[in-house]
Amino acid sequence: MTHGDGDGWADCGTGHQHWGKHGAAGLLICAPDESGEPLVLLMRRAGWSQHAGTWGPPGGARDSHESPAEAAVREAAEECGAPPDAVRIHGLLSDDHGGWSYQTLIAAAAEPFAVRPASREAVDAGWFPAGQVASLRLHPGFAAAWPVIEGALEQVTLIVDGANVMGSRPDGWWRDRAGAMLRLHGELLALAARGVAELPPGSGGAALDRWYPQLVLVVEGQARAAMERLQPDGAVRVVAASGEGDDTIADLAARLPGRRIVVTADAGLRRRCLAVGASVTGPRWLTQLLV
Repeated sequence: MTHGDGDGWADCGTGHQHWGKHGAAGLLICAPDESGEPLVLLMRRAGWSQHAGTWGPPGGARDSHESPAEAAVREAAEECGAPPDAVRIHGLLSDDHGGWSYQTLIAAAAEPFAVRPASREAVDAGWFPAGQVASLRLHPGFAAAWPVIEGALEQVTLIVDGANVMGSRPDGWWRDRAGAMLRLHGELLALAARGVAELPPGSGGAALDRWYPQLVLVVEGQARAAMERLQPDGAVRVVAASGEGDDTIADLAARLPGRRIVVTADAGLRRRCLAVGASVTGPRWLTQLLV
C-alpha cells in the first residue's frame, strides 16, 4: 500500500481500458464569484494523455489504501494546487463500468482560490462559470456526467429540530434530555460520515449516488446541558437556542446558503420554513437513517 500503486491500466466489464488499477476519482469544486454565481474548477489535459486537450475536474488513479474522497482531494492538490482544507465534499457520483469505476466527488469552497497547472498531466487550470462549462471541449466522461453534477453544485444543509426528533422516539428520552441529545448527536455524526443515498421526497436534488449534507442540530430547554459534554466536530454543527427552538430553526432556514431541509413534525414551524424557501421533512425520514 504505497503512493502510486494504483497507476496503471485496468480492463472493465465492457471491454475497455481505463487508467487506475483500483479505479479513479476526481474532485469537482464549486465556489461563488463576487455576485454569488457558481464557478467550477477545471483543468485541461496534456497533449500526451488520453483525451488530450479536453477539460474536466482534476482526478486520477486511486491508490489501494485510499477512499474515493482521499484520492480526489489528493489529485486536486497535485494537479491544480487546490488546498485540501479549503473544500467540503457534499456529494458523490459514480460511473460504474463493471469492475472499474470513476467516482466524482462534488465539493464546495467558500471562495475561489489561486490555481495553476501543477503536474505534467495538466497544461491549464482555472475557474469557469457553471453556465459556460457545457460549451467547453470536455472530457467525454465528464461531459456525460455534467448535467447531473450541475444540478448538485448547491450545498445541502439538514437543519434538525432536536427536540422534535428526540420526542418522536419512545426511548425514555424524557428521563435524561441532555443524555438523549448526546445520543442523537452521536448518531448524526455517524450519518454525516456515511452520507445518505437520497434526499427527502420533494426536496429536489440531482440523482447522485451519495449526498453528504451539512448537519445542523438545534437544541433547546433542558437538552442544552448537552452542550457542555459535546466534543467539537465540524461534521455536525450544534446550535443552542436561547429561547424557543422554533425561532432559531426558522432563522437558520431563512439565512443559511444553499438548499435547506428542515427535519421537524411541528406544523407551525413547517409553515414558517416553507415560507422562506426551505424544504421540510418529518422525523421518520431521519430516524430511519439513524438505525
